[in-house]
Amino acid sequence: MSLGANETSIESLDLTPSPRLLEVLGDIPYKPWQCLAELVDNAFDAFLSDSDRAASEPPSVEITLPKPGTAEGDELVCVADNGRGMGLEQFEQSLRAGYSTNSRYGSLGLFGMGFNIATANLGSVTEVRTTRSGDPDWLVAEIDFREMQRRGSFTVPLRRDPKADPAMHGTEVTVRQLRPDKRAALRRQPVAATIREQLGRVYSYLLRSKNALPELPETELAGRGFDLYVNGTAVRPRLPCVWSSSRVVSYQGAEIRAIQRINRDLTPAWACQDCGHWNRGAAVERCAECDSENLELRERRIVGWVGIQRYLSTSDFGIDFLRNGRKILISDRSVFQWENPDTGETMVEYPIEFGATQGGRIVGEIHVDHVPVTYQKNDFKRDSLDWITALNEVRGEGPLQPKKAKALGYESNSSPVGRLFNAFRRNDPGTKCLIPGDSSGPLHETAREWATLFRRGLPEYLTDDKWYEAAQQYDDLKRGKRQPTSGTSSGTGSGQKHSGGTGSGSMDDLLDRTGLGGDNQPAGTAGGQAPASPPPRPQPETEEQRYARYRERARRVSDLSGVVSVAHLGKRTVTVFDTPEPLLDHSGRPTPCVSHTQRGNTIEVFVHGDHEVFREFGRDPRDYAIIEIAEALRAVANTDDSVARVAAEVTEQFRDQRFTDAALRERADALLGRIREGMADVGALHAAALWTSLPTEEKQAAERHAAGAEPRLVWREATENGAFIPHLRPEGLAALVRAQPALLLDGAVFSTTWSTWNDQDARTRPVERIARLLDTVGEFMGNTGGKTRLELAMMRLTLDVIEGEINEGDTT
Repeated sequence: MSLGANETSIESLDLTPSPRLLEVLGDIPYKPWQCLAELVDNAFDAFLSDSDRAASEPPSVEITLPKPGTAEGDELVCVADNGRGMGLEQFEQSLRAGYSTNSRYGSLGLFGMGFNIATANLGSVTEVRTTRSGDPDWLVAEIDFREMQRRGSFTVPLRRDPKADPAMHGTEVTVRQLRPDKRAALRRQPVAATIREQLGRVYSYLLRSKNALPELPETELAGRGFDLYVNGTAVRPRLPCVWSSSRVVSYQGAEIRAIQRINRDLTPAWACQDCGHWNRGAAVERCAECDSENLELRERRIVGWVGIQRYLSTSDFGIDFLRNGRKILISDRSVFQWENPDTGETMVEYPIEFGATQGGRIVGEIHVDHVPVTYQKNDFKRDSLDWITALNEVRGEGPLQPKKAKALGYESNSSPVGRLFNAFRRNDPGTKCLIPGDSSGPLHETAREWATLFRRGLPEYLTDDKWYEAAQQYDDLKRGKRQPTSGTSSGTGSGQKHSGGTGSGSMDDLLDRTGLGGDNQPAGTAGGQAPASPPPRPQPETEEQRYARYRERARRVSDLSGVVSVAHLGKRTVTVFDTPEPLLDHSGRPTPCVSHTQRGNTIEVFVHGDHEVFREFGRDPRDYAIIEIAEALRAVANTDDSVARVAAEVTEQFRDQRFTDAALRERADALLGRIREGMADVGALHAAALWTSLPTEEKQAAERHAAGAEPRLVWREATENGAFIPHLRPEGLAALVRAQPALLLDGAVFSTTWSTWNDQDARTRPVERIARLLDTVGEFMGNTGGKTRLELAMMRLTLDVIEGEINEGDTT
């Protein structure tokens, strides 16, 4: 039949893609761990949706990677789970490229494209096996990309393998004929350990048990308790090492907890299950993006926590953002940046304090299941309104820095990150900032070493008690409640072996101390009666009792305690105690220091801080403790290495004891930052008086520094509102002390009294003392040349004195 003039012919085109498409998916850049994670996602999806799963069978995924001895060409990768498994219809749909039984925003992965991309990246042949409890067979399909391309068909054969146990259930994905690049990457050692570590970070929330983090008691934030194995070894979740939510610091009269919780319900929206677009409105019938009717009304919620890590790090800090339990962003620090909406300028706000070379310590986990992610699941779509809303909820819309916010017309930032930023921005030792310390200052290296032991699961490092005791130690030292060598109170088990033998003093001495010796023996009674039976003679003090007595009133020296490893002498756990008890050596003679070896390769060292060699000759008890550690190591190893050589190696392992030029500069920066902060508070009210008091040279130096550090600062306004103070050199600070003691002493910035003295000389002396100390720091900071050991020691003492002069009131 011929067509009429106004009729059109309707034909169709076959747009079925070539099977080559599946192989091309393998060219999408994925790292080996990302390929594995795509397959793990599908298993974890099944676990999360299986509300009827028996509690007696923990959800588990086993990853098998090629062993080092596997012949080339025989390598395979297998990911097997004990999930519910799939029936025939679901199995066929799940293997179809681009299809997903998972709702777009309800699960970790898309079994379709995610599965195809991952398997194509790994190799050219993939076998998938699945079965449900009660099914008689395994359903098995083999996807051979090259064979499918040769045939020009997407059809693959299905076979059924009988099961030995009808109750068995789960899914296995095995990839063979690995791509050359993946084969080479998976043969590198130690690839299994590296992948375990990465997966332990990505799935930290899903892998950790619900009671793994006492700092986060809520079930919702604690974890899921899934099991994941790589080559038979469990993947350990990387737990956040944070201060307990019970720890608080004071900021502007309010108590700020070290853990800030976030729980924000957003308005539900219609999620398109085809394209993923969120459609907002009360009644939406079609997706505004793709015109699909496949919509589902879903809740949108931002939930999680931000908190303070127990240690500072230059790289290991920031916020983790999760989607359905998987960490998409790890240690993200974009929350610490602020973009000025008027200029587009982006500024980094944290960490920027003086002493920030040690890094930051704000961390957190934020669940944003509704925010869309990129196809590689390595970022969120940051231009989406959902991401912007979540970011503002966590860090606020304005600057974190109060003065910046005020200058730009924003309210003070009261977001969860804003509260932590202001309350914990300083890294001063003590409980005021939750920083472990001792008489030498903050124990940053020690805190990081403790964090390593925390992640190894050592019981005494799991809670924050050890960190808090070390912070209290610093407070006690500042208040004069402890000798300089003292640390936190600690008690350990009784010892078993002394490095130099036994001995506890003579029996006569012991009887004299107890009042039972010499003339104190009971006399006979009148009338010639037989004398009364004398009381039993006390038993000599055993070695165990003696060390228990030393330990009972001892205080732990935190910065000299930890794992010590010396070449050829092995590794030992060392604990140093300062005790008020006089010590005896193996011959029963008084000694300033003694060591004691216990079971389990542990060594205890006791120092009597009140011994005359310390009290009268000014020797440092730490030096004696290090020598005793070295001698104990030599005795255990039975080596002829000199004490001096071993002591030098031991000393190098306690990095917090350094007083190198760089370490002293960092400490000086921190102290000067505290002084500038205190003066800035005074400058807010007396800026004009402080500015006019500065010599011309110091005004010019401050302006030059500000031009480099804050080029957008309006300098004239800075001289009027006090914003010039952060740019003053130490010499400029000294000049202000000399010119304005009434504003800066008497507890305002420095605790030294001034106004209470009437005599002019009495008033001048404390002012000059503080000013000279600041001048000394300025000279040190300005001298970039080499310095002698004595010069470094003098600067360390100078900083000690300055720190004691700074007012300990709340200057934040």
